Amino acid sequence: MRKPLLIPEHLVREAQLYAPSRDPLDAVCHCLADYPRLVAEARQMRSRLSQLDSEASALDQRLEALQIACRSILDL
Repeated sequence: MRKPLLIPEHLVREAQLYAPSRDPLDAVCHCLADYPRLVAEARQMRSRLSQLDSEASALDQRLEALQIACRSILDL
C-alpha cells in the first residue's frame, strides 16, 4: 500500500509558480523532474565563473605589465 507524501502547502504553491501546469501534483512533479537539469546548469555556471575569474586575473597581470612598460617609455 502506498503512503501519500505530505508536501507543505507553501512548497506546492511555489512549484505552481514555476510549472506550466497549475495542478498541484503536476507542478511538484515538474519541479522534481527539472531539478537535475538545474543542478547541472548551476555546476556549469560555477565552473565558467571560475574560468572567468582566472582569465580576469591573467588580464590584470598583463595590464599591470603594460602599465609598467608604458611608464618606462615615458621616463626615457
